[in-house]
Amino acid sequence: MPIPIESSSADPLFRLITIANAVTTSSTKLRVRIFRDEIPSIVGDSELSSELGAVLVDVIFGTLYIYEDSPSKRAVDDMILKVISQAVFMKSFAESLVLNMEKQVKFDSRVGSPRLLKWSSLLLSRSQFVSVARNAFPRVAVAQASLLRVVLRGSFRERRACRRLFFRLFSQSLSKVYVEDLRDAKIPFKEGFPLIRLLLEFSRKDSKLFDQWKPIFLDIYVKAVLNARETPAEGLSGAFQPLLSCLSHDDFGAIVVPSALKMLKRNPEIALQSTEVLFKSVALDLSKYAVEILSVVQAQARHANEGRRALALSIIRCLSQKSSTPDATAAMFDAVRAVIGGSEGRLAFPYQRVGMINALQELSSAPSAKPLSNLSSSICSFLMSYYKDEGNEEVKLATLSALASWASQFAAAVQPNLISFLASGLKEEAALRRGHLRCLRAICKNDDGALQISSLVGPLIQLVKTGFTKAVQRLDGIYALMLVAKIAAVDTKAEESVEREKIWSLTSQSEPSLIQVSMAAKLGVEDCLVCVDAINVLLVHHTKRVLDAFQVDRLCQLIFFLVCHPTWAVRKEAYGATKRIIGASNQIAEGVLDEFSNFLSTVADLRLLKASEMENSLESQVTSLPSVE
Repeated sequence: MPIPIESSSADPLFRLITIANAVTTSSTKLRVRIFRDEIPSIVGDSELSSELGAVLVDVIFGTLYIYEDSPSKRAVDDMILKVISQAVFMKSFAESLVLNMEKQVKFDSRVGSPRLLKWSSLLLSRSQFVSVARNAFPRVAVAQASLLRVVLRGSFRERRACRRLFFRLFSQSLSKVYVEDLRDAKIPFKEGFPLIRLLLEFSRKDSKLFDQWKPIFLDIYVKAVLNARETPAEGLSGAFQPLLSCLSHDDFGAIVVPSALKMLKRNPEIALQSTEVLFKSVALDLSKYAVEILSVVQAQARHANEGRRALALSIIRCLSQKSSTPDATAAMFDAVRAVIGGSEGRLAFPYQRVGMINALQELSSAPSAKPLSNLSSSICSFLMSYYKDEGNEEVKLATLSALASWASQFAAAVQPNLISFLASGLKEEAALRRGHLRCLRAICKNDDGALQISSLVGPLIQLVKTGFTKAVQRLDGIYALMLVAKIAAVDTKAEESVEREKIWSLTSQSEPSLIQVSMAAKLGVEDCLVCVDAINVLLVHHTKRVLDAFQVDRLCQLIFFLVCHPTWAVRKEAYGATKRIIGASNQIAEGVLDEFSNFLSTVADLRLLKASEMENSLESQVTSLPSVE
């Protein structure tokens, strides 16, 4: 039953205290009655006393975590709007609001956070708080910003509602107040970056307003991010993305680049991450800045710290992707080659050489394909020459990876000298041989690439034979089989060679499932992706021969294992391959369905077993309880 509310008492404070005990009711009807009828009748239209205002604030905040239905929340909001203009209530409400927001941030909880942000917007937009307590505004804004970090980690609907709430708040002339306090550092940048992001997104809707604010926010960005004395707070650099994506060449070249390079030289450990965000965010052609930036960043690409190397390589990749002119890419290659050659001192440690080779690999992200044909051939020749002179296995593998990137990106790079180099690499020791096979796999991503290396079918067939007769080379055999199958799918002579050498029967006799699931479970991600490639090309392009030679149920087990692999990259590729395989063969579709049915049966049995064990455990606990007699 609803709690009865005494409404006849003459003392408003006593009546309000009595009602405070009833707000926790679960009845929506009673909640609405309290805030729409009972409390307004007590408050009336007269000025609230300090005691009455404090109790009313306590009553309102008592609903924060328990009112979840819309009618109840609207009733509370309407009550706030009714009294927010009164100075006594406004002051008490603002104090409780800030304290609750700061407590909410401390506990890092989203429960109740959207309501607190809504009430803060009512305080700022529907009362005289900003004009009466201007000096207190920054504290409210900082509490909002801190709470925004919590709410913006929520669902899409919560994030959208939050953005709309603040956009409405900004549209009521309050945006100017926020910007002024950010400019004057009254709102600390470290805490205020969620507000910076929302203000920039809001200003993007009005080009005139954005142009007016751009110098202010650009100055804040340089001070808070590029000239920071310590690593910027997580999210601070990204908050300026709406600004960075709209920078002009004048602002970027005259203000941003000099500041970024200055900090990269002085404090690279602080500036690297924010510089990476900067270059990812800008929407400019970076051709004219590329060499200057690279000359500073490449020192970090060969740094002893792995994290620094990764960030530097990401920056180099951005430079390559956003440099449209072939001359810029060629100049960057010359700069990297010079360092590898010793222009800045001998690269004594393997990680230094790996870092610079990786930098060369990142340059393959350049957008212009045809104009870079000659350059790609030169780079591949340089990498092959470097490989032959290098003695460290780790550096050699990095060189092969860079070679694969350039050869797969630019068809003109696949010249006879590269084919000869890869053919000789198939006779290397295990790790380096695998590196050459991975390079061939990258080239074979499309039919044109497969045709270009069709002359290697003979050596690859021999590797298949070796791999499927010697267990220790089984993975090499799978790589080679995948390559042979891809070449045979586009080259009739290669297909004839496969038939003549009886590759299908040889491999199926050695391993009916291509690779055992127990072995596949021990492979790395890249090797699992090769297994996906192999199954895909075998069952889509050589369906009949494979189904005749291999055991379908064993192949389906492998497919199902890859589709359920712990790593998302493998699952994604396996899912796409399975769709193509099912479309190519009804027999495989039925096998995969049977395997899935068996899997569901196993899961159901395990759940029943677990439930039975829990019941037995509970029964044993009950029987062991002492008698109450």
